[in-house]
Amino acid sequence: MALTSAEKQKRYRERQKEKDALASKVTTTSADFKRPFWQAWNEELQAYANDFGYYLDEAGVSAPGFEGDQGPEAFSAEAFPKEALDEIFPDLSHGSLRRAEFMVGSLKEAAEMLATAVNAYKRSEIKARLAELEASDLSTVEAKRGALNEAARLNKMLDQLEKQVRITFPQWKVTG
Repeated sequence: MALTSAEKQKRYRERQKEKDALASKVTTTSADFKRPFWQAWNEELQAYANDFGYYLDEAGVSAPGFEGDQGPEAFSAEAFPKEALDEIFPDLSHGSLRRAEFMVGSLKEAAEMLATAVNAYKRSEIKARLAELEASDLSTVEAKRGALNEAARLNKMLDQLEKQVRITFPQWKVTG
């Protein structure tokens, strides 16, 4: 039996999550990244830090700081049980760099969930407007013409919401 488009997409996302989980466990050696990320972030990468903060501020989210070399486990104690932290964060080297990498993945997932919610909301509202058009009085030619034009516009919006968008990022994880 052939898979539906939604099933294919779901399986693809599951494969990607498994791949990302495996990649997060494989890290490079300490010799590759000697200087802590947080120092670079606060020095020569400051322009990136400013832009990062700006875009989060624009969204009403406070930008996290990198003042020390703490990894994501230092900030996840409330989200995960303490006994599970070693399993969730198996590599405890490169604290601030691992935290930054973890944040990229988390922000990407959060953006995807928010986009999915906005998409579902818009679909629901558009379908409600289409139902209102069907239930409206279309006894005159002008009313029918106006309703058909509006239905075509709304259906075009629904078609747009069916599509996926691709967003590219620079590679941020390396394995060695």
